Amino acid sequence: MRDSSVATRGRRGVTARWTVLLLAAVTLVAACADGEADVRSIPSAGWSSYGGDAGNANFAYPDVPDDLTLSWSRPTGGPVSAPLTISGRSNVQVTSRTDSGCNTFVFDPRAGRKNWCRRMAAGVELNAMLVDQYDNVYVGEAGNLVAYNGGGSIRWRFPTAGVPVSLKFAGPGVVLLVTDLGQVVLINSQTGQPAAPGVTLRPDIDASQPTTGLGDCITGGPNCPIQASPAVDTAAQRFYIGFWPAKSIASEVRALRYDAVNGSVALRDAWTAQIPSGVIGTPTLSEDKKTLYVFDRLGSIYALDAATGKTRWSYFVGGYGFGTMTVSPDGVIIPTGVIGAPLRAFRDRGDKAEPLWQRADLQTVSLSTLTKTGTAWTVVRTGRDQKLSLLEVSAADGKTQRTLELPGALGFATGVAVSADGAIATATNLGEVYFFDKPKSTN
Repeated sequence: MRDSSVATRGRRGVTARWTVLLLAAVTLVAACADGEADVRSIPSAGWSSYGGDAGNANFAYPDVPDDLTLSWSRPTGGPVSAPLTISGRSNVQVTSRTDSGCNTFVFDPRAGRKNWCRRMAAGVELNAMLVDQYDNVYVGEAGNLVAYNGGGSIRWRFPTAGVPVSLKFAGPGVVLLVTDLGQVVLINSQTGQPAAPGVTLRPDIDASQPTTGLGDCITGGPNCPIQASPAVDTAAQRFYIGFWPAKSIASEVRALRYDAVNGSVALRDAWTAQIPSGVIGTPTLSEDKKTLYVFDRLGSIYALDAATGKTRWSYFVGGYGFGTMTVSPDGVIIPTGVIGAPLRAFRDRGDKAEPLWQRADLQTVSLSTLTKTGTAWTVVRTGRDQKLSLLEVSAADGKTQRTLELPGALGFATGVAVSADGAIATATNLGEVYFFDKPKSTN
């Protein structure tokens, strides 16, 4: 074990999974409860974090309305790099790299008006905001993790070594803080205080300079030890990161545990997996949490046993695009290809991956989102003018189900988020946010 142990106290929205977790979890930070209701923060219903949920699966359970239509679009004033999120109240959270004014926005779902916006420090533009069931927002900037309430007032700040990557909940009332420079801490979501001392996975990096290596976070270089959001298995109390060790020629996959040891929770190594060319992007967990998927730097997907790190299979998909993917509970995988690549789907057969279908006529420019109803949503380029459209296809054979225009949209999109009510939001890298919902009543 290479890290010192630390002690600590102790989603899908309001689902039965969290009921099980609340019964089984070790004692976490005390909540302000009345003795009957547990009010500790948990992921909001809807699209609460990077990847939609704790496992980064980009999978949506709500039904998407048949009469979905463009409700509004709004510019942020600067490029958008990170996927947006949607709270249980359908508020849309997005960050942007702007020259002045706000770079952190929360838009209301009715007309896209700003509920609030703030100017934050460098690094925030690389983050998707985490939102809990009370519409409290958690987001990182260079040197700080900041928690806002639903009105945009600061609840607390926690100083960090580097820039926090997109945050996750590690359990009720506990936010998992992981920074690009390798700091790992479990934070009480109510107080903003550490549940226990944190650990530093790369002590060789100068943590007094919070923007050190920030450029490498975009390319996945060695000066950004942790490039992307972790995948978290809250039931097993284990999380997974892509990590670049000091003086190593390649990045690796690390699994860390935060379960009880001798009556106290300890943060410690679970396993490390070496991928020959190194890994890039965001690890993704299967719905049953038994398989972890990662991209290597040569364009293959590796499927690892989530309990041991052993390789189950690898499959060359031709590139890693944004370094993430969407995975359905029955093993359909749509990798994010390079800009303009065909839309392709595969199926995990346990010991191998099989091609399912390919749409060579489509130029994909976005992460995709698979849904419970057996379809996938993605953004594609079409025509000579290369305008963008939001497309729904069958997950079984890739056939187009419907196309929704993104007026004036160019470039590429950072992902497709689905709200608890089935509304859809996406944002282009040029800074425009689009929100699709059921038609508004005229009564």
